[in-house]
Amino acid sequence: MKRLLTAVLFLTICTGITSAQQNVLPLPLDSGVTVKGNTLQYALPTTALKMTVTVAHVHEYRGYYADYAQTLLGLSNIITENNSYFSLRDVAVEPVEVPDYEHTYLVQLSSQQNKRNLLGALASCKRTTQKIDYSNNFTSYSEPMPDFFKNYSDLSFTQEEDAFVETKIIDGVVTQIPSNRTKTVSKTNSQKAQEAADAISKSRKDQYSLISGEQETPYSPETMEMMLQELKQWENNYLSLFTGLKLEDELVYTFYVIPDAQKTTPAFAFNSHDGLSLENLSTASNLYYIDIQPLFDNQITRESKAKTTGKISGYRYRKSVPAQVRVLQGSTKFYDCGVINMRQLGDIQILPAKQDRININQLGFVF
Repeated sequence: MKRLLTAVLFLTICTGITSAQQNVLPLPLDSGVTVKGNTLQYALPTTALKMTVTVAHVHEYRGYYADYAQTLLGLSNIITENNSYFSLRDVAVEPVEVPDYEHTYLVQLSSQQNKRNLLGALASCKRTTQKIDYSNNFTSYSEPMPDFFKNYSDLSFTQEEDAFVETKIIDGVVTQIPSNRTKTVSKTNSQKAQEAADAISKSRKDQYSLISGEQETPYSPETMEMMLQELKQWENNYLSLFTGLKLEDELVYTFYVIPDAQKTTPAFAFNSHDGLSLENLSTASNLYYIDIQPLFDNQITRESKAKTTGKISGYRYRKSVPAQVRVLQGSTKFYDCGVINMRQLGDIQILPAKQDRININQLGFVF
C-alpha cells in the first residue's frame, strides 16, 4: 500500500498563466540529459482515499450477583466473566486529489515564458496553500462506568441479635439469666443478592402502579414520565448487578490510502483481539482491502520513460475515470463506497509540443 508522507499542495487559482513551453521531460531525468535555463516542476494528480474507521473497544464486566441471576430472577443470558474485545463499527471514505510523485515532469521554459516572467507570475499570483497532514490520526471516547455499579461492591452491614444465657450469683445463689445483645455483621452475598432482587421487584410494582392509575394523586404527564424514568433507571441499576455491565470506548482512526489502479490495495488490518492496525500490512493477517472497478473498460496507461534526448515533448495530463469503490474483508465486500472518480485509472495523454493556450495549473500540482 502506498502511504502518503507530508506534502504541501499548492492549489493555484490564478488564471491566464498560459504560454508555450520549450520542452517537458519526465523525472527523474535520463543519464546524460541536461537542461539549461529556467524550469518548473509539476506532478499529475492521483486520487487518495481519506478513510475514517470507527472501532468500539468493548468491556464486559461480570455482575456481582451473577451466581444468583438464575435462581432469583430466572436470567440465563448474562455476562459470566470479565472480557474485552474490539468491534469494527463504521467505515467512511472521502476522495482527495494529491500529487502523483511517480508521474512528475520538468518543464523547460521557453524564451517567451522567460520574457513574460512565468515563474514570477506563479510565485506572486493569488493562491490557496493547503497543508495536509497525512500522518495517522486517532481520537477516542471512553464511556464511564456508572457510579452505582462501581461503588456497590462496598461492604454493607446488618444488625443481628445474639441470645445467650448469662450466669450470675444473686444472694449467694448461682442463677442463669437469659440475655441478648446486638452486634453488627457483614451481609453475605446471598443476602445482598436477595435485597437487590427485592429492589427490582419493588421498582417494577411501582412502575405498574403509576401506569395502571392505582395512585390517587393526579400527576401531570411530565411528572409521570420523569417518575417512570427514575424507577426504570433504578430497576436497571440493580439488574446490572445480576446481568453484568457492558461499556464501550469509541476509537476513531483517520488515515490516507492511494489505491492501486490494477490490484486491490491493503488498507488496514483488524481482529477482535488486537483491534485495528496500520503497520506491517504486507505480513499482517485479517486484512481489509480497497478494490476499485472502472465502470467502463479503460486501458490504464503507464507512460514509459522513453529517451527524450533531441526530442521536443509536450505537457502530460490525465483525466479521472468513474469507478465502483469497495472495502473488502479478504474477498468479501464489507463496505460499498459508491462511485468515485479515480485519477489513477485515466490514460496519461501527451499534448502536442509548444501549446500556446495551456494553463499549467490545470494539469496538476506545480512545485
